Amino acid sequence: MRRRIVTVLAALAVGIGGLTPAVAAADVFDGGRLGGASSQLVPQGSSTSGNELPETSEPVDLERYQGTWYQVAAVPQPFSLQCAHDTKAEYKVIGDTKISVKNSCGTLVGPDSSIEGTASVRSDASLRVNFSGIPYQDPNGPVNYRVTYLDSDYSLAIVGDPQRRSGFVLSRTPNLDANKWSQVREIVEQRGWWSCSFLTVPMAKGRGEVVPLCTQ
Repeated sequence: MRRRIVTVLAALAVGIGGLTPAVAAADVFDGGRLGGASSQLVPQGSSTSGNELPETSEPVDLERYQGTWYQVAAVPQPFSLQCAHDTKAEYKVIGDTKISVKNSCGTLVGPDSSIEGTASVRSDASLRVNFSGIPYQDPNGPVNYRVTYLDSDYSLAIVGDPQRRSGFVLSRTPNLDANKWSQVREIVEQRGWWSCSFLTVPMAKGRGEVVPLCTQ
């Protein structure tokens, strides 16, 4: 039975946009606790559309979506500067409208970075995510994660916030072939992102370099 639920972002740090610079520096970068996108930065302006990011056409089945996802590409975020490789997310159903989230990534120096939280359903393909240890989060705040594409076999998902300030390509496997990368680029552009703002994330069992998605 399908439930009205959506996926959890592999690296969405909830509430970061509302933090003051001092709080963000102290709580987001302290110990490299957030698993997220590539450690590279790109200029702001990842959207080529003035409309909100659309939801995927079908409701997301939570039971099929839970498990491990690899973040193979993303729009880099300031809260994930410590993440250098092998970013992934693990989701588990904990209720009809709630899932647990654990994001992790490899760093250049020291142990892996990780953070845990929960996500609550807002619609068939939109949710609100909150992470432990991040101050000034509002559990009742607006949607900050939306599924805009999902393969019928749940092997690939493309997600982001409604304003496209973030964007993440999630895969069940850490390695995509050339045809799949081409498909990802096409979907990203169709959904209104600038594909050059997405950078690939190095994976031990996938591609090892950081390159713009627009080159694929």
